[in-house]
Amino acid sequence: MGVHEHPLNPPLSSNLLHSLKSTLPYSVNLVYRIQHPNKTQHAHVLATFSPEESPIPECWVAAYFDNSMRPETDLWIFAAGEVPGHRGSTSKGESEFCSLCKQLVLSLLDHISGLEVPPLRAENEFAIALAKRHEEQYPELGPNVKFAPSTGTYMRHLLLQKIVTLGAAHHQVVQICAEAGLVRDEFPSRDARLNKFFFRVADLTSVKELPVGLRWGEMRPQDIPAVQATTSIPRGTGTLLSLKSVGAFDADDIPVCWTFLGLDGSLTTLYTDPKYRGKGLAKNVASKIIRDYASQLAVDERGNAWAHADVYEGNVQSESVCKSLGGHAGAKIFWVRIDLTRAGALSNHQ
Repeated sequence: MGVHEHPLNPPLSSNLLHSLKSTLPYSVNLVYRIQHPNKTQHAHVLATFSPEESPIPECWVAAYFDNSMRPETDLWIFAAGEVPGHRGSTSKGESEFCSLCKQLVLSLLDHISGLEVPPLRAENEFAIALAKRHEEQYPELGPNVKFAPSTGTYMRHLLLQKIVTLGAAHHQVVQICAEAGLVRDEFPSRDARLNKFFFRVADLTSVKELPVGLRWGEMRPQDIPAVQATTSIPRGTGTLLSLKSVGAFDADDIPVCWTFLGLDGSLTTLYTDPKYRGKGLAKNVASKIIRDYASQLAVDERGNAWAHADVYEGNVQSESVCKSLGGHAGAKIFWVRIDLTRAGALSNHQ
């Protein structure tokens, strides 16, 4: 049961992109991430079928992995079992992966655990100092330790080379990782569940004119410190500048509302200055960025273009924005840290 490397920039006609697009919107994260131009020489595009294989098996798993991106998300996984109605049974009212999909996920993780760990990118080296400071304050690690969310907590896993951040992971993929003993729960993990909202671009509400005194624009290098100051999620300056963005700027040329399309195409870092809230700006900015930039890459076999957003449960404001845009909540997902030192022969025990 092999795992195969695919071209870092697969052609649109490749069997990998064809397979991913045939499973939209559920595969939307990976469709976007694989096609995003922000790639390094350390990136891997992986699948449990070869680039030449045809037809594609009913059960398969694919991933994008770039460990040099840490502390940002370095791993995305999609499994065919995420599609409702796949071969799985149901458990407690939720779809469950079939046994083969579970084994394929473990095979993929076994393969990734054997890949060389690249050096950290220079622009993210500051994170090591934050991680060491956190270690000085909270030296203990282990199953009985739980760190409160903080900037240091998000960086701490950098001190352990083989711990990677698995992003926007379907709850069944996370369950497979947890049962295999890979999830490190002392870091922000399964306590923070998110709803993935899917948007069909054709169904989006229209973009309205901005209030008098505001103008549209893209976020610029001088705007990035303000973006980084309003989120605890670590994103480097280079990464943010590589993303598509939309902002509403006031008469002094200061952004008062903004959002980006993440590396995986998700609506991310949506923020409105408190003085401008209640005016519908967040909804308008979100609608504009999706209409402007999300109509080409994630198009299914019926010609429907898809976009998405990941919203923490309980974030009423963001959920309201997503619903007002016509989005519907799909899978439950998580961002988790998984320990690849515990992988290597997982699939042999299934």
